[in-house]
Amino acid sequence: MKPSALILSATLLIVSQAALADGECDKYTTSYDQTYCMAKIFVESDKDLNTIYKDLQAVIDADSKKSLTLVQRKWIKYRDNSCESKGTIDVDCNYKVNRDRAQYLTDRLRECRGGTCRKDMIGQESWK
Repeated sequence: MKPSALILSATLLIVSQAALADGECDKYTTSYDQTYCMAKIFVESDKDLNTIYKDLQAVIDADSKKSLTLVQRKWIKYRDNSCESKGTIDVDCNYKVNRDRAQYLTDRLRECRGGTCRKDMIGQESWK
């Protein structure tokens, strides 16, 4: 598969999951079923995010890898702090934060594969 087709596929997957998540779990009437549904969607978004992260790591230089690793660790702390309250995790929040980060990293991956890798953006705390 060509890199541009792969990026398009990843973007479509993220968009289709967003559409799925934004309404798919609404059909359930109990809080338990809605939470279970969102948890499954969150797990998929986490897998997608990890794939995009690894793909980006594969196309950037050593300095950018270090920056990406550091900023990703900060982002994980941000996600965990944003989506947790009193020992309870909001899986809908986790999904949305993952989705936003995956889109940001997908944009960086597309730029790097297109020959316009923006190193300053790779290490940027995009969620602030």
